Amino acid sequence: MNPKIFFRFLGLGLLFFAIPATAWSQQELAYQLKKDDFFKIEQKAQQRIVQELEGSMHELTNDLEAIFTFKVIQKNESNFIIQMAFEDFGMKTTSNLQGVLIDVKASQPVEGDMVSEIFAGLVGYQLQMTLGKSGKIEEVKGGNELVENMISKASITDDFTKNLMRKSLEKEFSSAGLAKSFEQMTYFYPETPVSVGDVWKNEFTGKLKAKNNWKLEALDSTEGKIQGNSNIIVDTNENGTVMSLTGTQQTAIITNAENGFIKTIASESFAEGVSKMPQMGNVDIPTSIKSTISYKLIQ
Repeated sequence: MNPKIFFRFLGLGLLFFAIPATAWSQQELAYQLKKDDFFKIEQKAQQRIVQELEGSMHELTNDLEAIFTFKVIQKNESNFIIQMAFEDFGMKTTSNLQGVLIDVKASQPVEGDMVSEIFAGLVGYQLQMTLGKSGKIEEVKGGNELVENMISKASITDDFTKNLMRKSLEKEFSSAGLAKSFEQMTYFYPETPVSVGDVWKNEFTGKLKAKNNWKLEALDSTEGKIQGNSNIIVDTNENGTVMSLTGTQQTAIITNAENGFIKTIASESFAEGVSKMPQMGNVDIPTSIKSTISYKLIQ
């Protein structure tokens, strides 16, 4: 099994709000968490990558399912310290030309399957996240140690293979990689109070660059609704394979008005452009990616 398979891990989007005394008609959207708050989230995602070259088509489909938890362990004046852990992580990668390339479930590792054993290292490993009230992720601790735990679970003894896997995993699961991934789904709060119908902007950086326009669609005593429309750029270089794509993304968020945490998130995106691979002579290959992601609060 080829351990160099391309995949993307996305984090969770959250929304919290409070009502300032100075403006009864506007809402200050911000995190309002309490110590010992606990949330369990189910994530499902599908990514369909299509490449066309000389009349032939290669379609790669990544299906992902994950369950992870958040527990607030400290509330500060300007941020929150959150303990985060994966309860499960599953991914299946299928090629229309080569069949199933990867089929792993972290809670059910297959002995002797290096990729399966690596992902088993995700389960139960505790990370610490510092989340600002604005939605910015200020820091993630434990990601680098998580990468080493994943490698050790596979009992890899060859230094070359260890270094190869370390470089690959660090892009997604290092502290810096996790911070960028989660921030793309946590940071969509306005800097000033807003009313229903108001819009605001922000931007994400990293592999997925996005210029976002958010709108507060509705807010009552039970739930809030936010819609997002984004222009996105996918700019990656994975093991010599370069992707340069542009497109759009739409996001719908429903929150629980009592505690501000999400009830559901649904996101769809489509981007197209070109990719280049050394084994194909670095010619421009028309490429598109269609993605759907959903999050559901289950506890």
